[in-house]
Amino acid sequence: MLKPDQEKYLLTIPEDKIVRIQAFDPKVRVVAQKLIDQITSRFPDVKVFYIGASPLGIAGQNDIDLNILSEHKFDVYAEEFKKIFGEPVRANERRLRWELQRDGFDIELYLKKDIDEVFQEQITVFELLKGDSSLRGEYERIKLDSDGLPFREYMRRKYEFFNRILGLEK
Repeated sequence: MLKPDQEKYLLTIPEDKIVRIQAFDPKVRVVAQKLIDQITSRFPDVKVFYIGASPLGIAGQNDIDLNILSEHKFDVYAEEFKKIFGEPVRANERRLRWELQRDGFDIELYLKKDIDEVFQEQITVFELLKGDSSLRGEYERIKLDSDGLPFREYMRRKYEFFNRILGLEK
């Protein structure tokens, strides 16, 4: 069962978008660490969350999902991040999003003002998966079984799994 905000998000995904799942490539972590180092050397007071399949070392899209938390200097850092990464593809008063590519890897980079409910759930799911090899294996199987499917279906399967391990199923 999905939450209303999840259902709403699924409707924003183009119907013809297809997911491609790949074996884990350890190089993705090297590229991610370089970007994390670049950010934290310039902004030492931010908190970086590197989440998703690549830090877990499992099959996925071999992309990099970085969330940068900057509670007290968000507006200042937003301008600095624009100088480094260009204009974000999406922006509001609490979050900026960039889509980048480094060394052949896709990157979603978010600068966030705070940790909202949705992001807290993402953190919790990541920590659960990081700490439980059985759950991590189940998650990887969901990903592998979704290769070639419409992205909406892939996300639906992920959301159902996340909601189950978070105890949100009814």
